[in-house]
Amino acid sequence: MWIRKVNISDLETLRAFAERTFRDAWQQHEYNDPEDFETYCREKFTPQAMRAEFDHPDAEFYLGFIDREPVAYLKFNLHTTPPHDWDGSPAMQLERIYVSGQFQGRRIGEELLQLSEQRARDTGAHWIWLSVWQKSPRSIAFYEKNGFAIFGVEIFWLGADPQSDWLMRKAIQP
Repeated sequence: MWIRKVNISDLETLRAFAERTFRDAWQQHEYNDPEDFETYCREKFTPQAMRAEFDHPDAEFYLGFIDREPVAYLKFNLHTTPPHDWDGSPAMQLERIYVSGQFQGRRIGEELLQLSEQRARDTGAHWIWLSVWQKSPRSIAFYEKNGFAIFGVEIFWLGADPQSDWLMRKAIQP
């Protein structure tokens, strides 16, 4: 797999891939209301919404490819600390990390986390933090296996449905 930073010409590829992997991961989950799910997708995966995220000065997107096909992506928010439960030390948010279903189990997620740690070091962050749905034990286990620990809770809004997420973080060694 090779990974590269997304540029403006990649936005439609990113948008389509992001929506597909989000739908694959969560659309059929027993706790997600279909109406709330579709509301979220209609709001978050428009070309305009993706462009606004891309244009944010602290946002970075990366795509991972195998044989020229996207198989993974991630989004960082540089110089971003959690809204609460934080000591103010420099941090970087790993907002999204998705691997296409047929490529899971191939250590692609670990490779993306290594890139995350390097970007955190490059930007002077002492921590990487993320939020993960409390009803996703597989995701939680992945992050714990890779050195992340729970430090708080926040709400993720899926449409009108408030879902509880764990806040997790990992210290970055210089």
